[in-house]
Amino acid sequence: MSDESQTGRTRRGFLTATGVAATAALAGCSGQTDSTATEAGGDEGTPTATEAGGSGESDETTEASGDGTLSLSIPEASNFDPVQIKGDGSQRVSDHVFSELMALPRGGDVTGLAPEAQLATDYELSADGRTYTFSLREDVTFHDGTELTAQDIVYSWERLAASDNSQESPVILEGGFQIAHETTTETVDGEEQEVYEPGTLQVEAVDDYTLEATLESPFFDALFWFAYGSLSPIPEGIVGDIAGYDGEMEYAEFSSQAPVGTGPYQIDTVDTGTRVSLVAADDYHGEAPGPDRIELQVVQNADTRYRRAAERNVDVFQLPNSRFDPSKVSIDETLSLGQEVGSYGPLSNGETVNYSTWDEAYTAYFIFDCSRVERPVRRALNYAVNQENFVDQGFKGVGEPAYHQAPPSVYPGGKEAYDQHAEENFPYGYREARVDEARSLMEEAGYTSDNPAELTLTVYNDRNPDAYARIADLIRTKASAINLELTVETAPFGTIIDEAISGNLDMYTLGNGLEYPSPADMLKFGRPYEGNLVRWREDPSDASERAATAWETIQSNLGPGADAEEARAEAFVEMEEAIWEDAIYLTNYHPRGQQFWYDDVDVPIHPTGFHDRLYDDVSL
Repeated sequence: MSDESQTGRTRRGFLTATGVAATAALAGCSGQTDSTATEAGGDEGTPTATEAGGSGESDETTEASGDGTLSLSIPEASNFDPVQIKGDGSQRVSDHVFSELMALPRGGDVTGLAPEAQLATDYELSADGRTYTFSLREDVTFHDGTELTAQDIVYSWERLAASDNSQESPVILEGGFQIAHETTTETVDGEEQEVYEPGTLQVEAVDDYTLEATLESPFFDALFWFAYGSLSPIPEGIVGDIAGYDGEMEYAEFSSQAPVGTGPYQIDTVDTGTRVSLVAADDYHGEAPGPDRIELQVVQNADTRYRRAAERNVDVFQLPNSRFDPSKVSIDETLSLGQEVGSYGPLSNGETVNYSTWDEAYTAYFIFDCSRVERPVRRALNYAVNQENFVDQGFKGVGEPAYHQAPPSVYPGGKEAYDQHAEENFPYGYREARVDEARSLMEEAGYTSDNPAELTLTVYNDRNPDAYARIADLIRTKASAINLELTVETAPFGTIIDEAISGNLDMYTLGNGLEYPSPADMLKFGRPYEGNLVRWREDPSDASERAATAWETIQSNLGPGADAEEARAEAFVEMEEAIWEDAIYLTNYHPRGQQFWYDDVDVPIHPTGFHDRLYDDVSL
């Protein structure tokens, strides 16, 4: 699971964290994340404060050193199978062990987001925009010494679709990016459902080094999905969890002790719950990684992670929100994708360290259950708050106030268009609170100081609770001024999801990091559909109908080309405005990722939340 500012390749984690892909296409919860940046700016996923369960620190700590070993702290490490949903620590391991057909560009001052060939050397696209034919590299070996062939990829993607161990099958079986396949009808809990028919995925090994994959329909951002971590190849038949294969390894060994991929590192040892040791892979097809080893210490407690950093037991690290002081940041330069680079300090040890921050393409917000909270109350609370206060007081200035569902970097026209549209059209007060208007709206709905409305807000107690406690106090203060009696409760992320699915929450924290750079990946949660936790369908309106129509327009224009792109862009804006009108969310902020490192390591600047944050190009 991923932090708001830690999305990376775990961005999808929140969406299916409950293990129920249908309802977990909720109203947004990820990734990452993936999908990896500092807890100072975010909190969606990785625990960022002291928790029950201890620090996870072993008696023996790994000292940062110049002997070719890079030392890091991670919050957990359990399952590394590409088809499993992972927490941030497990995903960090997987990102180094596995690789994909395509990858996002690397390097400090990356200027674009177009995926590049990785395990592939080239690809061709059919005239109808559906069939991708990939030419594979002929110099790639798995960590067990076997050669990568197209048949390995066929097997790996069939596992993704059909294995009982797969939690990521919607990646290729649902949504705009969908590999063609057949379904069959099964009865599940007394209801008939369409499910994937094993063996029907339209992926073919034309020969050892040619792979052909056919989509259900053209999709404008398909290459981003071919770069997605769940599509990483593993050796054909290595585990026997799909028809036709007995398996060469027990699944538990493969998934948690000795995963086999084609990435720059392979696992040397795993001490479950304590430590993962990676060693540079023999015969790696790419440039030899910088560090010979990467030692990842499992440390759940944020204060302990900070202490390890201050004691120089790690080379690259993050700061918990409670330890971050924005006055200690000094920015020297801004790069092409908005990355800021400079220094931070002094730390408690007196040292000043290197610092960088980047756009995470993430939106955090508060969800209203429209079947429990009536529209005037939702709108009034939107009038009453100023999102700038959430950023400044809750997240210490790390991030941007959120006014749209789509993050600025993917909003049609980019950040400038995002800001202009919000400033000119956001109905509840752009960078200001309108308490008088909020109170008037509540009075029109019959709520007075003697007869206030009642609402319960549930926020995380395991994801940067100090920040959310401050934000909850801000919202409660504003609510009291508009005839709204707000009760604040706290719960772990998992409990919030369970209770939201059951329909037991009025308003609660959630967020989503994008899988690919398009508003469609965020706005899919805003459409009024069955299973959406917003439950907009249960409070139908002209706005919800407009949102549904706009979403249909988007779905009818998923192919490439300028005309389709323009139609999507117009529909994105229509959906944003419809969501505003009915106030199904109270937007929070767009987090930025952060990273800190000492001078004795040379760390490339991370480009965006769409990029893997790997350490194979770190110099010690």
